[in-house]
Amino acid sequence: MGIAHQRPSSGTFKADQPEQTLLPSGTLLRNFEICPHCERIGRPPLVERLNEAGPVISRSDGITFHLVLGDRPISFPAEKSSGKTEMLTAGYWYMRERSDGSPQVTETVVVLLRRPPGRRGAALMHCLETVADKLAEKLTKPDDLATFYEFDGHRLVRIS
Repeated sequence: MGIAHQRPSSGTFKADQPEQTLLPSGTLLRNFEICPHCERIGRPPLVERLNEAGPVISRSDGITFHLVLGDRPISFPAEKSSGKTEMLTAGYWYMRERSDGSPQVTETVVVLLRRPPGRRGAALMHCLETVADKLAEKLTKPDDLATFYEFDGHRLVRIS
């Protein structure tokens, strides 16, 4: 699957252009702050995040969906009584065109990082980027995303 980092800034992007002129088939936009999918459907295009200081991790095909990392990963389980754990959870928000034409709503998917490569830094960011790629790949298919997945560093497995 091809990856594009940002929408071209040449001003030639038009939300009402045919699909093939927006992005080549199978190409995903990565880490954008202005969402072309939202622009196309007439929603505010600025990507909303809980943690404004953190990096933007986002994906979109520019047509049918967008996916955004909602906030920094948190310890799992979160209860202090459970003791220190190395596991983290990451929450992603997504919006996708519905095949039945019903209104779009923002959905949430949580991913358990069973063995994350540290608690911060470049290795963790790479892991979160990989998860975003795998979730975006699932969003290109007609099946609904589950609400909870586990990522072991290589595979994304549905939990519920």
